[in-house]
Amino acid sequence: MISIASFNKSIFKDEYFKEYAGALTVRNEDEGATKLLSTVNITSKGSFINISNKILKESSSIYKTEDRTKGYISYRRDCDGICILELNKRKILLIIEVKSGFNEVKKKAFEQLVASYVKTRCILQTIDGYNPADYEEMGLVISYPPTGKATLNPTSLIKTKVAAINPSYLDKLNADNASKLSVDKKVVLTLSDYKVDRSHINAAYYNPSLLVKHISVSDSASSDTIDLDGLF
Repeated sequence: MISIASFNKSIFKDEYFKEYAGALTVRNEDEGATKLLSTVNITSKGSFINISNKILKESSSIYKTEDRTKGYISYRRDCDGICILELNKRKILLIIEVKSGFNEVKKKAFEQLVASYVKTRCILQTIDGYNPADYEEMGLVISYPPTGKATLNPTSLIKTKVAAINPSYLDKLNADNASKLSVDKKVVLTLSDYKVDRSHINAAYYNPSLLVKHISVSDSASSDTIDLDGLF
């Protein structure tokens, strides 16, 4: 039988798993019912590991749309590229997002990187031989230079103007991180700022911060080639 210690190493927080000896109580949680039968006590000479049914409800809640006012990102967001680079005995997990104008970066790029990083780590944990301690982790934002060509997508411009007039928590956070990225070419994202610690995911499955670096491509280019060797 799987031990409680094994469950506590899963991708879910350990609060969903509890061990009981001899008895377990199951409650009728159907809110639409009259609840004439509200609880059932199950007994056995054996022991129970209870998996809270909340895991079925709450584990899906992170895939809802984001709540920008409260700062919750949506894990439905994806990045443009994921790879593991082995270079000079270094192993680096790269989460990559490509944007055209730098104005696009301040909108959703960081949310895409954070959501994709956490989901990628959860996937890698299931692969035999993967040890997160062996890898450096980095997000890459690739775009035109910060002072380069502006993005002309009308929908994007409208969203940018709305965010500037009435910025939400996430709008402010993204703008601040984009400002640092444009000046320093790098920024460290604190995952708790994006409420990752409020999700159902076990904190052992991700690092509390993610270094993000910016790489500029030729202004107005439709394609370009980047040599990463000088970045590390």
